[in-house]
Amino acid sequence: MEIDQIFREQLNSLHTISVEIASLRELPRIYDKALTYCLELTGSQLGFICLVSKNGEYMDVAAVKGFTPSDPTFFDRYRVIPVRRSVFGVTIVDESPHVSNNVAADPDHVGTPPGHPEVRTFLGVPLRVGSTVIGMIGAANRPGGYGADDQRLLSTFANQVAVAIDNARLYERQREMIVGLEDMKRRVGHAERERLLAQDRARIASGLHDSVGQSMFSLGLRINGLLESELDAEAAKRILEMRQMAASALDELREVIFALAEPADVGRDLTGAIGSLLQGVGRDNEIDVDLVARGVPDSRVESMHDELLIVVREALTNTVRHAHAHTILISLNYEPERVGIVVQDDGVGPPISDLSQPTDSGRHFGLSDMRQRIASLGGVLEVEPGDERGLRVRVSVPLPAETK
Repeated sequence: MEIDQIFREQLNSLHTISVEIASLRELPRIYDKALTYCLELTGSQLGFICLVSKNGEYMDVAAVKGFTPSDPTFFDRYRVIPVRRSVFGVTIVDESPHVSNNVAADPDHVGTPPGHPEVRTFLGVPLRVGSTVIGMIGAANRPGGYGADDQRLLSTFANQVAVAIDNARLYERQREMIVGLEDMKRRVGHAERERLLAQDRARIASGLHDSVGQSMFSLGLRINGLLESELDAEAAKRILEMRQMAASALDELREVIFALAEPADVGRDLTGAIGSLLQGVGRDNEIDVDLVARGVPDSRVESMHDELLIVVREALTNTVRHAHAHTILISLNYEPERVGIVVQDDGVGPPISDLSQPTDSGRHFGLSDMRQRIASLGGVLEVEPGDERGLRVRVSVPLPAETK
């Protein structure tokens, strides 16, 4: 009965914790609060958060609590952990919680680096956003080890932390866009741009507070209700609702961010047209998308607006049809005498041999037509593999000579 009472108290405190975590926007504060509560909820002496790299091959130790190394270079040397079967890594490999109440005898034990504290007992749970594991929370050295209640409690808490981390990442991207807009305002100094900047910043603040904040609050309430029920068919349905709510909250945040890149009256504005097109692709195909625009567009860009937009649309169509990508990034650079566009995805990409073929076919993804359109503007279109994976389409077009 005493154990049940303690668990009930932990569930009650989880509601307050969830609301607090949902209100945070800076990643360091999220990490600190999450680990503080992790240690309290599980009675552990050591806790850490690891985030999975984009290519899924390694984990980055984002934060640690309960351990201060004597060597100041310890974290610089050991913060990157390969994703493999180990007491820690099995949580990511299997995408499921892992408990080890005798780490030294655990078959997945591979040892620790010099200077690392002894780990006697361990509980690791995934950080999951929707169906994607973005990292893990690890807790260690609870006296007496970890049980099923500890695993369930920390798993539920990790769901809240994962969505908060994902929102904070998007929030950082939004702040970078604000910095870019402020730089544009300083360079251009136009009164109308200043007014639009103020409106966009207010729209972002309102969207983050009202839409995402309320969704996260509701998510916390549903999780607490789920913990008090059996995991039957109804519980599974409610878990699905919880994930859908988290996805909706992220979509709302993305819409706020894209509002920065899309003027109220797009007209023949290339940035707004590409932003609107990209947002639609992301929404319709459940792909993470981002647009970064630099510089101030010259009036001469309007003369090539339609051709550039067709090429971008074709590149996006190819990505959706063939690349199986999860993320698309478009960079738009306005230079004094040139326009540059880069469309990057993280999909599978075609064989390198296909990229050098001058002829066009279904397999060559319409590259010939895209190259011809850019060549007609006096520009160049290059297609190359991405740095880690996927495909990069790079366009560079000179601005036409000014008419006198």
